Amino acid sequence: MRELNLTLARGQVLGLLGVNGAGKSTTLAMMAGAQRPDRGRVRLQGTDLAEEYQCARGGVGWLPERAPLWPELTVVEHLDATARLRGLRGAAVRKRRDSLLERLQLTREARRLVAVLSQGQRQRVGLACALLHEPPLLVLDEPGNGLDPLQAAQLRELIRERADAGSGVVLSTHLLPEVTAVCDRVAILHEGVLRHDAPLHSGQERLLLTLAQPVDAARLAALAPVVKVETQDACRHRITLRDGTDAPTLARAVVEAGMPLAGLQPVAGELEHAFMHIATRTPAEEADAA
Repeated sequence: MRELNLTLARGQVLGLLGVNGAGKSTTLAMMAGAQRPDRGRVRLQGTDLAEEYQCARGGVGWLPERAPLWPELTVVEHLDATARLRGLRGAAVRKRRDSLLERLQLTREARRLVAVLSQGQRQRVGLACALLHEPPLLVLDEPGNGLDPLQAAQLRELIRERADAGSGVVLSTHLLPEVTAVCDRVAILHEGVLRHDAPLHSGQERLLLTLAQPVDAARLAALAPVVKVETQDACRHRITLRDGTDAPTLARAVVEAGMPLAGLQPVAGELEHAFMHIATRTPAEEADAA
């Protein structure tokens, strides 16, 4: 990493983008206090994480790309152990634990060993661990791995809830539509250098809805969040949402109406063009931009 300078305000969701090897995971590990930078500082609410590790333990919720889980523990045991490592005990913690299990649809798996869970279930256990202490900074590396479309929509909703509650959230993902759907600001890394850092400008949201079976466009147009339906083919429709609604709202409406939701993605726009322009630079162009 070279001359990387990022700031994050409370209540803001920052999308961190870049091709493989751009430096995203290294940056996130430094933000979470798990890796010490060779130069420079990482500060959380004014505290240097390298000097005050306890600040990182209590102030950061970190979900790496591969969630570090103990396979020999049950889900409940795992969350209880995580709470103890963070110095948390008592009825309030257990209440928070049970609330997260319900919120992340893990109640049925609470007594199952982590070793036998699916990838998506393990990912949600890791997310529960990151959220358990309600940290002011949430650092997420590819949190949607293994999640189905409805769970991915619920994850976006949860991220916005944490931001609305005052947490700063850093989200790294390869999926540009995920960033468009949930982030306030986007930073793009390339070859270890910050090449783009700007707010996401969004107007009326447009989404590409994919269904497992053909559904008449009139049924989609009748849904409360929908302003306009443009049919691409029998199972794909471009949806324009009403102001004040979002992708999770549409996902719920589609499922509640009995339609077989298979995918939901924001329509690519200026963010995709910016990313492709940066990611496809030649070495000569990189040298000129440095």
